[in-house]
Amino acid sequence: MRLASPIYEIMPAIYAGIGVLGFVISYVDPIGPRTVIALLIGVIAEVSALTVFLRRQDYRAKMREYTGRRFELPG
Repeated sequence: MRLASPIYEIMPAIYAGIGVLGFVISYVDPIGPRTVIALLIGVIAEVSALTVFLRRQDYRAKMREYTGRRFELPG
């Protein structure tokens, strides 16, 4: 599935926001299974945000490195 570039650019911020919300919920309500679930969701969302951010950064670096010209083989 391909996403539009603006949506793909904002995904790390959305994931980071969900992660922070999970951390806040686990901090505010420190007793019960909701804490563990919120903390796990927070950690997974933060890792996802970092992953998407680094992949976008790598993609941009590769696009700057390659001009998009095709190689012509002799013969």
